[in-house]
Amino acid sequence: MTVIRIDTHTHTVASSHAFSTISENAASAAEAGLEMIACTDHGPGLEDGASRIYFKNMRCVPRFISGVAILRGIEANIDDKGHLDCSPAMREGLDIVMAGFHAPVYSRDQGPGVNTEVLRRVMASGVVDVITHPANMRYPVKLRRLAQAAKQHNVALEINASVYTRRDSFDMAWHLAKMAYEVGAPLVMGSDAHICFDVGKFDLGYEILKAAQVDPEYLINSSPARLLEFLEKRGHGGLEEFKARFGSRS
Repeated sequence: MTVIRIDTHTHTVASSHAFSTISENAASAAEAGLEMIACTDHGPGLEDGASRIYFKNMRCVPRFISGVAILRGIEANIDDKGHLDCSPAMREGLDIVMAGFHAPVYSRDQGPGVNTEVLRRVMASGVVDVITHPANMRYPVKLRRLAQAAKQHNVALEINASVYTRRDSFDMAWHLAKMAYEVGAPLVMGSDAHICFDVGKFDLGYEILKAAQVDPEYLINSSPARLLEFLEKRGHGGLEEFKARFGSRS
């Protein structure tokens, strides 16, 4: 079985409900045998999210810490109209843009049809690379419609492996993963770690994949080269140092 050695969803103390620094996350990732992590703190729309200046200044973050590649990213917040708390100036220096529903920014469940349409508009904007925890019992969606939109716009749907907040959405998650696989939509898996000890912990994610009968090799973060290719196709540049280390699929 392919072992995932890239964690695309981690948080630091810049999101004040998280507990570790980038360096601590990287050290834990290195100890766990990971090759790459994405630093994806919450956008400023969340009460304790990182500031706008934080994201503009991510160019200061080294490309490698403790031997682990560091993608500069954000987990933006989606509001009720499908707008993001991530401006063009904030995105300029980012390698990966993720977005998801978070209360109270997305203030209430608007029903599966509206929730799905909001996510479809976000994907169609061309701004977001990954929809985080799309399988969320608090915000039900039309699973096949969402998978088809992800395929159409080449936006990855996340399999969220956090045992703290996603276990109750297990059935929804594996059904969405199965539908994404059937239609050929991109899938990615992240730990959603809010402390360094959870970086690279994917046990729940592997359970979801097993239930969906999806091989981990299908995931776009099944290898650094594959993830970098996805990000380049999504329009991200400045990845040369990573490509020099990990090569390319071509």
